[in-house]
Amino acid sequence: MRVPAGKRGSSYKAGILFLCIIGLFVFYDGYLTVDRGIPSSPGLEKKDAPPTELREPVLNKPVEKPVTPPKEEESKPDLSKGINIVKKPHAKDWTTSKDKPLITFVTCPKKFPSKSQLLGLLTWLTLEPQPEIIYISDDPGVEDIAKEYGIRHIGNVKRNSFGTPLLDFIFAKAQEEANGEIIVFLNTDILTMQNFMDVLNFVLEASRKLDNLLVVGPRQDTDLEDEFYTWDGSWHKRFAEKHMNKNKWTSSTALDYFIFKKGYFPKFPPMAIGRFVWDTWIMSYALKTNWPSINGQNSIQAFHVNHQYNIKGLPSSREGLNNAPLEAKEASPEFCENMRLGEEYGGIGGGELQCAEYTIVPCRETHFCLVANQKARKEKYCDHDNWDKITNAKLEQINKI
Repeated sequence: MRVPAGKRGSSYKAGILFLCIIGLFVFYDGYLTVDRGIPSSPGLEKKDAPPTELREPVLNKPVEKPVTPPKEEESKPDLSKGINIVKKPHAKDWTTSKDKPLITFVTCPKKFPSKSQLLGLLTWLTLEPQPEIIYISDDPGVEDIAKEYGIRHIGNVKRNSFGTPLLDFIFAKAQEEANGEIIVFLNTDILTMQNFMDVLNFVLEASRKLDNLLVVGPRQDTDLEDEFYTWDGSWHKRFAEKHMNKNKWTSSTALDYFIFKKGYFPKFPPMAIGRFVWDTWIMSYALKTNWPSINGQNSIQAFHVNHQYNIKGLPSSREGLNNAPLEAKEASPEFCENMRLGEEYGGIGGGELQCAEYTIVPCRETHFCLVANQKARKEKYCDHDNWDKITNAKLEQINKI
C-alpha cells in the first residue's frame, strides 16, 4: 500500500531526527568516558578500556617535561698514563716553609700525559735537598700536573707563529720568579740521579765566591726497559745498576742543562726552544762575558729516554736529527730564524762544550774540584781573549770547599 506523500515526508524527517539524537548521545557519552574519565553508560564501554578507577582526567593536566639524565662529568685524561707510581713524591711547599730554596729547577714542558716528562719530574722530586721546581708552559695537562705534584706553574707563554715557546720569555721569567740562589734550566725529560744534586751543591758554594758562572753539559741517551715505568723507592738503585756509564753521550753542541745565577742573561734572543742553535749561542755568549763557563760533563750524571721528535721537515729520531745535513735544517724556517737571531745577538762561533774555560771533576770521595780546561786552550776553534777568568787564588778557595 502506498504511503501518501505528505505522511511519507514527515515520517522520514522523524526518523532522521531520531538517529541524530541517538548519535549525539553516543558521541557525548564516549567523549566523557575517554577524555574526562567519567564512566560510560552500561553496554557502551570499549572492550579494551581500563577500569574507571584507574583512569585520571587529562584535560588541564600540567605537561610533564621529559627528564634529561644528568651529563656525565667529562673524564680527565690520566696524566700518569703508562707509569705505575707505587709511592707518589710531592713538592715541598716553599710558601709556608721557614727555609728558602737554594736551587730552582726551571723547565718548559710539552703536553701531558708524557711518560718521559713525568719520569723526569719524579727523579727531581726525590733529590735531597729538594729543589724548587717551576713549570713554564701552557700546553695541555701541564697545569694539572703542576697542581697534582705541588710545583709552581707559569702560563701565558710567548710563542712564535708556529706555536713554539720563545726563550727570551722563558729565561726572563726564570730569573724573575726563581727563589733559589742558582737556577737550573733543563729539558723536562732529563732524568737526574742524586749525583746531580751533589754537584749542584758544589756549584752553589763556588758561586758564592764568584760574581756569576755558567755550568753546562749534555745527557746520556738510553732506551728504557718496561720495569723502569714502575716508580718506587728502589728506582734509582735499579736504574744505576743497569744504565750508569753504559750509554751514549749526545753531541757536544746539544746541551741539556744550564746552571747560572740570576742576571747571567740580561737579554736573551727570542729564539724558538728545541729548534737548534740556541744552546750553542749560550756557550758562545758565555765565552764573551767576564764570567767563567764550566763543563759539567765529567761529573754530572744526566739521562734522557730516546723518543721521536716532531720538527717540520726534519727526521723524527735523535740520530736522524744529529746527522741531518745542513741543507735539511736550513729548510726549517724555525732553524733559519734561530740562526739569524744568533748572529744578531753576538754570533754562535766557538759555542761548543769543549770550549768551556773550566771543568768540574771528581777529586775526592763525594767531593768535586774546578780545574782549568787546558785542552780547550790548544784548540784553534776555541780561541778567545780571556781564559783566566778565575784567578789561581780563587780556584784554591773554591776547591777547599
